[in-house]
This record gives sequence, C-alpha cells and structure tokens, in this order.
Amino acid sequence: MPVVQPNEMDFTSKKFSMIISGSPGIGKTTLALSAPRPVLIDLDKGISRVQARHRKTAVICDTYEQLKNDLETPEVKAAETIIIDTGGSLITYMQDWAMRDNPGLNKQRNGSISLKGFGAVKGEFSKFTNHLQCIANKNIIYVFHTVEEKDKDNTKQRLMCEGAARNIVWQPCDLGCHMQMIGDDRVLGFTPTEEYFAKGCYGITGLIKVPTLTPTSYNNFLTLLFDQAHANIEAEKELYAEENALYESAMETGRGLIIGITDAVTAQASGEAMKGIVHALTSEKELRIAFTEQLAKTGLKYDKGVKGYVKA
Repeated sequence: MPVVQPNEMDFTSKKFSMIISGSPGIGKTTLALSAPRPVLIDLDKGISRVQARHRKTAVICDTYEQLKNDLETPEVKAAETIIIDTGGSLITYMQDWAMRDNPGLNKQRNGSISLKGFGAVKGEFSKFTNHLQCIANKNIIYVFHTVEEKDKDNTKQRLMCEGAARNIVWQPCDLGCHMQMIGDDRVLGFTPTEEYFAKGCYGITGLIKVPTLTPTSYNNFLTLLFDQAHANIEAEKELYAEENALYESAMETGRGLIIGITDAVTAQASGEAMKGIVHALTSEKELRIAFTEQLAKTGLKYDKGVKGYVKA
C-alpha cells in the first residue's frame, strides 16, 4: 500500500457509515429512508408503521443467513444506502447465528451465548459493516432505539443493544446522531453530551433541526446532509490544492537557493533569502534539512560567535 500525503488524499466519493439513535416512535426509520436510494433491512418488521408515501424497498428476513443472501439480490445491489433497522435486532440475529454455527464454542449449557460467542458476534459485525461500506460501496445507516440508564443523578441515553456490542458499533461509524424532541421540533444531536453519545465529522456537528414532513414534501433530509458532507470534503480538498501549490513554489525557490551554496558567503546569502519564503505543508522542515545537508557537503557550519558560517 503506498504512503499518501495529506494533500494527496481524496475522499470526495466516500460512502458514509451512520448511527441514528432515539426513543421509539420519534421518526428514526422515516429519517433513515431520506438517504440516497435506500433499501431497508427491516429486522424489526416495522415498515408498516412508516407512512405509505415514505416507504422504500425493504428486505424482511428471519435469520442472519437469509439477510446475507438477500444482500446479493439485484434490488440491494442497485441501492446506494443500506438501512439496518434496528442495529440491536441485527446483534440478536448474529447471536442466534453464532450459537447455531458453532454451538459447542458459542453457546452455554443454559442456552445463552458464551463469551466466545460474543467475540464471534463482534468480529462478524465488523466484517458485515466493512463489506457493505468498503466492498459493496454502500452508505450504511444503523437505526437504534435508546434506553435510559441512571448514572447517579444523571439520566443517560444508551443504545438498546446487548452486551459489549453496544460499544463496537461506534468504531466504524463516520456520523452518529441522537434524535430528540426540543419543544415541538425534532432535532439531531451530532455532538456528544453527558446525556448521549454522538459523533460529528466532515463539518456536520452540533444540533440540526429536522424539517416537518407535509403531505407534499419530499423526504430527502439525509440525502441533502450527505451532499453537504461531500461539499465540505471537496472544500478541504481545494484548500489542500492551494496549499500544495504554495508548497511546490516554496520547495522550488528553496532548492534553487540551497544548490547555490558553495562557500560561507553564499551560505549567508541563501540563509537570509530563505527567510522570505512563504511556506506550506512540510516545506519549511524539508528545506531546513536540505540546507543543513548542503552545509555539510560544503564543509560549513554556523558559528554563533561570528553569527555566520565558517569552515567546519
């Protein structure tokens, strides 16, 4: 794998991994369906609760094996976004799969999943997410219900998800929001607080209000949000393009001055001239090293007493 410098990185075609969390009935599934060309993996069998005009293609399955097979169907392959509704149910499906796949290792005598089984689920969840995002090249949205947990005098919202799995779901996540009501408005929180986990990135942070859908409005909120994230990434790329141009100019000027060093006089002149170079990225550090190497080649060193260069 090649080494890539910051100015060479390009994320403008990136697919996003996102978590939408919140209490039941607040509209998480409808919000998820506003993403680009979605297919809903309806593990909670809840598509009937979405208003008919907002429904999209759905996959309804009973086992994790069926789900993986359904990912190979033409409808799913044509989608741009895969919605897992809910992530907690996916973990439950994976636990059932792990215990059936290797009962001797992953299942305890009382019928519950073992610690090794939890490890298998953790690995499978990461593999599943990486396949969808990196190989299938899909946006992936995990919908999670939240549950209140008391921490001394504070109430915290945590993902409704079994075991340590509630921690691993955040690792591959680019964006994570908690959906809540503030007054009469539905609001997405992308910045973590004492009450809930969240994750902002690509310029998407803070509290963002979700517009109220009317009978004539188009459900495209997340499509527009993803567009904004891509625009922010493009703006960063353009910034690096400007900095790269400054970097190349600085390096060209600096190299020309350094090559001209042959004695103490030219070293002094080059050192003074290099102070006027406008640097960008790593140009200052690279030219400082190149200057020192050129001094060594010509047998020179800097003498603090005479404040100039002398023979080493």
